[in-house]
This record gives sequence, structure tokens and C-alpha cells, in this order.
Amino acid sequence: MNQPSPSPHTLPISVLLHLTPGLLCAAGYLALVPVARAWGLPSAAALGASALLVTGPLLLGLLTVASRQQSQRGTPVIALRRVPRTRAILGWAAVIVSCAAAGFVLARPVNGWVEHTLFSAWPDSWKPQPGTAGGYSDDALLWTAVLILTGSAIVAGVLEEAYFRGFLLPRMPAALGRTGPVAHTILFALYHVWTPWLAPTRILGILPLTYITLHTRSILPATVAHITVNLIDVIVILAVVMRLG
Repeated sequence: MNQPSPSPHTLPISVLLHLTPGLLCAAGYLALVPVARAWGLPSAAALGASALLVTGPLLLGLLTVASRQQSQRGTPVIALRRVPRTRAILGWAAVIVSCAAAGFVLARPVNGWVEHTLFSAWPDSWKPQPGTAGGYSDDALLWTAVLILTGSAIVAGVLEEAYFRGFLLPRMPAALGRTGPVAHTILFALYHVWTPWLAPTRILGILPLTYITLHTRSILPATVAHITVNLIDVIVILAVVMRLG
């Protein structure tokens, strides 16, 4: 028996559910930056810790509440939950990662212009730097790598895909029509309040992910790709530690 289709959200509710978590996650990150600095850790460690302490519990809580509401309507909270074959998951994930890399390269000049023009007053201490430029001990870099791995890569990677692609994407307002996936991608880019100048990169990189998720009816390829992309900082940090060690 087929599950009933999820009911679309209204436009205000959809915008609220996309952007409010970002404001709360940004607040948690900014509150943890001084703590990380006091412990001799770079700001990226605060971002990883925020993913563990704020982003993860917040998105899991929202999914839990939504699950109770959706169960009354007979619809699963994560609508795009088909399980493709492993080869298909990895293949689509590779396509997504390649598109994200291309988006980063293409949007890099725009990102730089946006950062230095529109956000020139943004304090450097608020920017999540991994600390690989120097000035941090090997232990500090290793702790940062652990926090990024567990928080930013795994917890945020899994729960952001479950919440944004599994829950919100299939419920984009009907009034948006075919522009719904594009609107979702823009809202997800804006959700990252702590690095707003990277919105062009995220839009270019996430748009293919959005359509692939809809095409496959599964969040699994996007989840694998999301974790993979977020692991780049971990790899860079470990490479620096190994080179300096």
C-alpha cells in the first residue's frame, strides 16, 4: 500500500523551518568560539562542537516533533527514504561531490567579492578557520579534527540531510511549483548564517544534490556526499599534523 504524499508547507512556515535552525546554530557557534580560543583551539573546533551540542539535538528534536505530527496523517517524516543499491548510492554521491567541487571553483571569485564587500565588517574571529595556517599545537589540531569529524561531518551531515532533504524538500510550498527545488537550495544556503559569503558556492554545489535526491527518491546519496565534503577539513588538518610532526 502506497504512503500518502506529504502535505506541502505554507511559504512562511517553509521559510521559518529552513532559516530558524540556522540562527540558533549560529548563536551556538558564536558562543563557543571564545571557549575554543580559551582552550587554544581554532574556531573550526567551535563549529564542530556546535554541531554536536546545538545542531544535532536541534534538528533531531524538530524531526521528532514532526514525526509525531506526520504519524497522525499516515505519512513518514522522511518522505525520500528509498534505499538504492550501494553502487547507485556511491555513484550519485560521486556526482554530487564533483558538482560541489566545480561549484567551489566557479563561485570562488564571487565568494571573495561578497566576503570583502558585503561582509567586510564581519569579525575574523567569527570565521570558522581550521587552524592549518599555523600557530596551533598538534594536539589542538587533532582535537579540532575529531570535533569536525564527529560534529560537522557525521552529525551535521546525517541530520541536515534528514531534516532538509528528507523532511523539508518534499514539503516545499505548492505555490512555488517547479521552482521549489531552487528555492529550497537557496534557503539551505542561507541557513548557514555563520558563513553567508559562501552562499554562491553552496547554491551551485547543492542544486545538483537537490535534484538528484528528488530523482532517486532517497537521501542516502546526498548524505554520503555531504559527509565526504565535510571531511575535507579533517583530511587537510591531519595532513598538516603529519607534515609537521
